[in-house]
Amino acid sequence: MQQGNNTTDPEINFGEFEAATYADWRKAAEAVLKGADFNRSLLTKLVEGITLQPIYNAEDVVIEETTPGQFPYRRGVSELGYSQKPWEVAQSIPATNPTEFNEALLHDLQRGQTAVNIQLNCKCGLALRTQGDWDVALNGVALDKMPVYITPGSCGLGVLGMYLNVYTSRGYDVANLKGGVLFDPIGKLVTKGSLCGGKGMCTAYDQMAEMTKWAIKNAPDFQTIGISGLPYHNSGASAVEGVGGLLATAVTYLRAMEERGISVDDAAKHMRFTIGVGSNIFMEIAKIRALRQLWAQIVKACGGSEESGKLKLHAATSSWTISKVDPWVNMLRGTAQAFSAVIGGVDSLDVVPFDSAVRVSDEFARRIARNVQLILQGECALDKVVDPAGGSWYIENLTDQAARRAWEIFQSIEKEGGMVKALKAGSVQKMINDTVAKRYELVDQRRQTLVGVNRYVNLQEKALEPTVECSAKAPHKPASDIETPAVECTVDSVRVAAESGLSTCLIQKALCAQAECKCGEPLSVEPLPARRNSERFERLLDKALVYQTANGNRPTVFFANMGPLRQHKARADFSQDFLRSGGFETIYPAGFETPEAAAEAAVASGCKACVICSTDDTYPELVPAFTKAVKAAKPDMMVILAGYPTDYVESFKADGVDLFIHVKANCYETLETIQNHLGL
Repeated sequence: MQQGNNTTDPEINFGEFEAATYADWRKAAEAVLKGADFNRSLLTKLVEGITLQPIYNAEDVVIEETTPGQFPYRRGVSELGYSQKPWEVAQSIPATNPTEFNEALLHDLQRGQTAVNIQLNCKCGLALRTQGDWDVALNGVALDKMPVYITPGSCGLGVLGMYLNVYTSRGYDVANLKGGVLFDPIGKLVTKGSLCGGKGMCTAYDQMAEMTKWAIKNAPDFQTIGISGLPYHNSGASAVEGVGGLLATAVTYLRAMEERGISVDDAAKHMRFTIGVGSNIFMEIAKIRALRQLWAQIVKACGGSEESGKLKLHAATSSWTISKVDPWVNMLRGTAQAFSAVIGGVDSLDVVPFDSAVRVSDEFARRIARNVQLILQGECALDKVVDPAGGSWYIENLTDQAARRAWEIFQSIEKEGGMVKALKAGSVQKMINDTVAKRYELVDQRRQTLVGVNRYVNLQEKALEPTVECSAKAPHKPASDIETPAVECTVDSVRVAAESGLSTCLIQKALCAQAECKCGEPLSVEPLPARRNSERFERLLDKALVYQTANGNRPTVFFANMGPLRQHKARADFSQDFLRSGGFETIYPAGFETPEAAAEAAVASGCKACVICSTDDTYPELVPAFTKAVKAAKPDMMVILAGYPTDYVESFKADGVDLFIHVKANCYETLETIQNHLGL
């Protein structure tokens, strides 16, 4: 090792050191803990049902060693990974009409976007209903130069027909089609609770089969079957629940296609999965690798080839983790999630813009989101490495555990008769709703930190201006009010119908009418709503803003800080941060010398709530005197104690203490109680 200009350190021989064992490490760790429980202090329990260890060793990796590109593809489907083909920058374009979409898309394609990602009927209702809409939306786009991925909602075949009309009208050969119309009727069923037109899944499966047969014959690199985990992820599902749902949906589609004469190999080759990526960096890496491995094994077990088991995977960063308040933090969340997706080995990626919970994202937000991916490629050089997570004892172990838990969930869904029956029974929804309740509890108790939401809230933050109104969309007559035309369930028939001016809704109505006799009773399930982890605290902050608008000031709490700074500061600072999560301003005076002086100042402040801040050993002397004086002068003032001195809790309640703020308190419930007392 060179040191300075003239000297060289002697070579270090690590053989001189005695090999350390896990037992040695644990003994040292327990000494540092000074009697605290090892498991409680250092083990982390996840909502996935997995417990993270504080350290991992080679012995913790029990899965078979493989190389990138080797079945079952845990380490990726290609030997050279991104060094051979970088992931595609496939940002979705938030827009409300074809013209806006086209302008934004052309702008972004010139600035680093490498794939087109069309989300129909998205947040503000992008609807490309007619052939003319599609012509406008894709005007000037070099469709032969890049993949185009379309999420079509309920109208898979109609959307495919219209896109093909645009593509072929420019003289392009369909054999060179890249991308896909990713038809996912179960995904639509989960989010809406029912399907557009049609009495059951048979219409959707018939359309999917026709689309896939056409692609097998004409466009071998074009996907027609979408399997999206976003409905589960963005409703709050755990990582393993999302993977289990994806696998169950994909197997349902495999069976439906086999029933319609499509082999497992052909169906699998025309599938593309979409996965949501959350905030637990290593768990998200592991779940992507587990999904790839499990799918390859399923395809092989169903009679497909190893080659057909190569997963095609798109990822989107999480809407579940996006916050409306302090939205700039979302940039950091999206960056970490994008990193997880790339390290996990996705084929394409959509980074959700930081302002998407507030408005239809503007050009600045889209640019920042797109640049996250460009930085990961151009500056971090993550497109130059092959499976950097491979061989990590921690990640390999976590991948194995995630795969086992996801497999258990997949098997439980299969035992119910498959994904559709499980959704009808409500078991999938119950599983996810139970997980959401656990997630909310972690946030409510601040055992999970949401920066800017349940900790470190900036009350001086200037909120983003929301979009006033979505731009007007072309009016259309509901399909139910128009006579049903005659359209066959074939790609050619649908293309002709689209060229004649029929909308996707009318085409869908015609296709459903044909299948009406064999679809049975209407299919409906309990939908899974899109949710966000921060929304409960955001409602508290919204109530505080309403109060401020009505009263000219934020709801305010007085701090009865007792004694010198060292005596009250720790608890006062903790309580101040705690209360800000409910939108409360605080009056934070220097320490009072007597409880009577503190009580007099609290009453004079005009506040309806106050917090006593001191130490456990001084509370027995201070609390009774303070509460007696406050309640005598102002009986309706809420008295809150910072801390939870177990031996005195009941006596302090008897003295007049109404609430306790402490590390183990339910922050959400406490803040809601204070807000209710103040009349918010």
